[in-house]
Amino acid sequence: MVSSGRPWGNAGVPGIYVVLLYDLLVNLGLDAPALLAGLGVSRDELLAPDRRVSMSLAQTVAERGVAMVGARGLGFRYARAMSITLHGPVGLLALSSASAQDALAAACRFLGLRAPFLEIEQTRQGEMAHLKLRSTVPLGVAHDFVIEAMLVGLAFMVEQLLEALPDGVEIHRRGPAPDYLDALQHDVGVTVLFDQPDDALVFPMSALEARPRLADPQVAAIAREQCEMQFRQWRTEGEGVMAERIRSALQDRPAPLPSLEAMADKLAVSARTLKRHLQQAGLSYRQLQDEERYRQAQRLLASPENSVSEVAYTLGYSDVANFSKAFKRWSGLTPKGYREQH
Repeated sequence: MVSSGRPWGNAGVPGIYVVLLYDLLVNLGLDAPALLAGLGVSRDELLAPDRRVSMSLAQTVAERGVAMVGARGLGFRYARAMSITLHGPVGLLALSSASAQDALAAACRFLGLRAPFLEIEQTRQGEMAHLKLRSTVPLGVAHDFVIEAMLVGLAFMVEQLLEALPDGVEIHRRGPAPDYLDALQHDVGVTVLFDQPDDALVFPMSALEARPRLADPQVAAIAREQCEMQFRQWRTEGEGVMAERIRSALQDRPAPLPSLEAMADKLAVSARTLKRHLQQAGLSYRQLQDEERYRQAQRLLASPENSVSEVAYTLGYSDVANFSKAFKRWSGLTPKGYREQH
């Protein structure tokens, strides 16, 4: 059994994955700039090789993408647009590994570097291998998109490693089949079964012995060294860890959001230590509170039945004018103007 995954993404998510979603929306003829509106980041900035975004921002982007694409199977489309080379040293290690088993073991071990909100477990059932996928944090409305994208992406990774998918590969999904499955089944190229006990990629055990077409021990050794270096850094990025732990604790909390002292108590550190970690990361607790209020405000304003005053009171504002002023500071728009544009 090989597993990986850690609570709430310590080092965030590579920006290139947001770029990929942005470009997919462009190809679908949708309003891609709206994906990043008000988030303080541009597509060009996300192209930087080492650029990462917070889990909070990544989830907001995913939720917006799901809302824009609707019932057209965003996860399947996203996975089709993804190449193994986009995964940096982890992808290079998989491509150059001596066997498919080594490639998948590398993907499992270093999953946190690319998708820190997921966990993979490899098990065997008879002559079939099962790669079971689980989220380590609540993903909300983006859950199906993320799980579909990862499972189909894993299938495509096997295909890229071996040039062709082995016979018997299946994708298992929990829950009922979506309406868009028939339209995308041909493009996926893999049998997708629903109402299964796990979200998993299933394939013959014999396929694990296959040698990837680009296997190269020297390249694999260098790529593994790079992965291990990044992995050590990821595990010791204390300031980034603290910020993400706070974002996780704040997420979807009803008003009023906890004070800095209450948050420090929840995370079992002193208020002084919490503040120091955030300062070293160039952040303040007020910024993280505002980030969460803005995320909740966007979600609430997306529902026409919620009046602006109701949204303000839900977020803990006793005065609508103060909420409108804060929202304009966050987004550059009034709540009414934001709603009109979205």
